[in-house]
Formats: sequence, structure tokens, C-alpha cells
Amino acid sequence: MKRATVTYTAPKGEAKTLDIGGTTLVTGKPDTVICDDALMARLEKAGGMLKIEGVSDDTPPKEAPKGDEPKEGPKTEAKDEHVGKAHR
Repeated sequence: MKRATVTYTAPKGEAKTLDIGGTTLVTGKPDTVICDDALMARLEKAGGMLKIEGVSDDTPPKEAPKGDEPKEGPKTEAKDEHVGKAHR
């Protein structure tokens, strides 16, 4: 995914808004667009009515799947769980 600041300048007689990658751009107002690499490449090539600035990677950090806790946490808990406790 890519992130960039995009400013749309509507050509004379055209709509004052443009929908891109789930973001509605208003002519003359810079806005952040997050989209896949292919769409960002197309936007960069469009030129003219789109001003693209600050293109960067926007890959969110991967969340650990549930049950995939850090190894140290469960080991400590498992050890403490049995130490000094009587079986039920």
C-alpha cells in the first residue's frame, strides 16, 4: 500500500470532486490517499489535474494471530501456575 497527499484541480467545466481509492477529493484541497501500489502508479502518471506529494509505504504492522503470544509470557505463567499450588 502507498500513502500520498493528493491535490485535485478540476478542469474548467468538470466536476469539483473526484473519488479515488475510497477518498473523495475536492478541487484545490490536499487530502491523504491510501491505495495499492498499482493505483498510486496510475495517479502519478495522470499528471495535469492531480498533484501527488510525499508518496510513502503505508503497510500496517502485522498483528500477531490470537494464540501466538510471545513465548516468554506463557512460559512464565505456566511455571508460576504450578509452583506452590496444590492439585484440585
